[in-house]
Amino acid sequence: MKTAFLFPGQGAQTVGMGADLYDHYSIYRQTFDECADGAETDLKAACFEGAGMNGGETMQPAIFAHSVSLLALVRAEGIDAQCFAGLSLGEYAALCAAGVLSPAQGAALVRKRGRIMDGAFAPGTYGMLSVIGFSAEEAENAIARENDVYVANHLSDKQTVIAGSIPKLNLLKERFEQMGAKMTALLAVAGPSHAPLLQSASEEFEKALDGESFGSMRGVVYSNALGAPYPDGSDIKRLLAEQMRSRVQWHSCVEHMIAGGVGRFVEIGPGSVLSKMLKRRVDADTQVFSVRDAATLEKFIGEVKKQ
Repeated sequence: MKTAFLFPGQGAQTVGMGADLYDHYSIYRQTFDECADGAETDLKAACFEGAGMNGGETMQPAIFAHSVSLLALVRAEGIDAQCFAGLSLGEYAALCAAGVLSPAQGAALVRKRGRIMDGAFAPGTYGMLSVIGFSAEEAENAIARENDVYVANHLSDKQTVIAGSIPKLNLLKERFEQMGAKMTALLAVAGPSHAPLLQSASEEFEKALDGESFGSMRGVVYSNALGAPYPDGSDIKRLLAEQMRSRVQWHSCVEHMIAGGVGRFVEIGPGSVLSKMLKRRVDADTQVFSVRDAATLEKFIGEVKKQ
């Protein structure tokens, strides 16, 4: 069965994520420690206790470390995928899964990414608003008369995320609710992303990427900026920098995977946002799993091995 591994982004984090796995699985612990060394950050305190998780410089390598360490456990059971995709930050875990980045290198890169994004705006001034119940086009029409707010994530046919200043997001939250939104929520992120607001930050990050050496890509990896797989010979560094300032085309990525015959989707990392969205989209024959802790890991392995 054609399988896709999916990796979540910021906002999926939970206090205590990975603590049960770190204590009981040496493969998880080894990969996690490699990430912590690469990021030069106490990721145990971040993941297990929530220390420093109010900023992207810590939050991003923490989520990345939990995701790729879980991935190592899944693969140790002989289960793998043919294609990989991640939402925003999760794209780095997808590139790690495909051999482009090592765990240590990926953790170091996303820490730099988080630090640059944290420094783009004063804390508490800008953020992200999740809206369910409107298409991307409808969301764009609703925010058209506001300056410096953008549809930053196109998640599904009726789910988007808006980036902008906190006062404008609060105003838009009320507006969308009055228009009949099924749900609106300010996300637990340190600032905006995937919008022209991050133009200078993305240019700074692109310079930080210049000295990096990437491995060859094994398997298909989906680019958030393209909404499609990375083409052969594509400039990964340029697309990663562009990802910071351009809309995440997650809906297009998912549609590509479905059209390409993926019959099993496995979300690997904290939370279950991606798998919940998928269950609303795919047919009953498509398998969707969320692997986020010891219990869901064991359940997933048991389900796959009895097939």
